[in-house]
Amino acid sequence: MSKKEYEMEGDMDTKTIHSQEAWNKLHARLRDENLVPEQGVKANSSLVYYGLRIAALALILLVVGAVIYVNTGRRTEVNMVNLNTHNEANTLIKTLADGSVIYIAGNSLFSYPQEFKQGSRNVELKGEAFFDIAPNPARPFIIETEEALVQVLGTAFNVKTSNGRGFELCVDRGTVKVTLKNDPSHSEMVIAGEKISAVDNSLVRSKYNAGIDGSWYTQRMHFKDEKLQDIITVLNRNFNTNFVLADNETGKHKLTVTFQNETAVTMTGLLCAALNLKSQTVNGSVVLSENK
Repeated sequence: MSKKEYEMEGDMDTKTIHSQEAWNKLHARLRDENLVPEQGVKANSSLVYYGLRIAALALILLVVGAVIYVNTGRRTEVNMVNLNTHNEANTLIKTLADGSVIYIAGNSLFSYPQEFKQGSRNVELKGEAFFDIAPNPARPFIIETEEALVQVLGTAFNVKTSNGRGFELCVDRGTVKVTLKNDPSHSEMVIAGEKISAVDNSLVRSKYNAGIDGSWYTQRMHFKDEKLQDIITVLNRNFNTNFVLADNETGKHKLTVTFQNETAVTMTGLLCAALNLKSQTVNGSVVLSENK
C-alpha cells in the first residue's frame, strides 16, 4: 500500500471514529433529555401505534355502518298520507292501493301509505271509520289506534276511538284480532255479530247487530278525487245498483262527488253529467261509456 493510500485510509478511519463519537454524544444528549425512548418504551410505542390503528379502523367501520343504517332507513321509510275530515257531516270514502275501502267519519284522522310495501299493510286511525278490507292472507291489515292494535286478513268492521279515552270495534263479517297497546297480554278474537270495547284496561265483549247499529257510513258518502272505477265499486257494494264500465279507460276518470239518499237514476245522472258520459241499460246493468 502506498503512503498516500495509507494516509487516505487513515483519514477515513479518523473521520469514521470522529463521526461515531459525534453520533454517540448526540444520542446521549437526546437520551438525557428524554427525547429518545428506551427499548421498553419503543415496544410500548409500537403497541400504542397498533392500538391507534385498530381504533381508527373501528371508527371507520362505525361511521360506515351508521351511513348504511341511515341510508337503509331512508329507503325503507314509508311516506304516510293523512286524511283529516275535521267537522264534516260527510263520510269520506277512500279506496286504498290494495282495493280496501275505508269510510271515514267526521272529526277523524286516517293515515295510510300511498302503496303498501312487502309484509303487513299498516295504517293509523284517530276517530271513527268503517273498514272493508280486501282479503290477503299473506299480508295482514293492521290498524293502529291510540289504545289498541287491530289485525285482520279480509273482513268488514267498524272502529271507533275517542282520543285515548275509549275504543270500540264492531264486526260485520269475518274475524278480527284486537290487542291492547299498553298491555299486549289482553288480546281477543272478535267474530261477526260481536262488539268489543276497551274498559279499564281490559276488553269487554258484547253482541252487535249490523242492521240496526251500523250503516251510518252510507248515509252521506263523499268521494274526493277518486277514480270512477273505485266509485262504482263502492256504490254497487252498498246500494241496489249494477254499474258497469264499457272499457278500462272510462274507469280512470277522477271525480269529486257526494251522494246522499240518491236513487240509481239520480246517481247515473250525476256521474254522466260530471264526466260527460252516456249510459244505457243492458240486461239489467247500467253501462257507462264515453260520450263521443
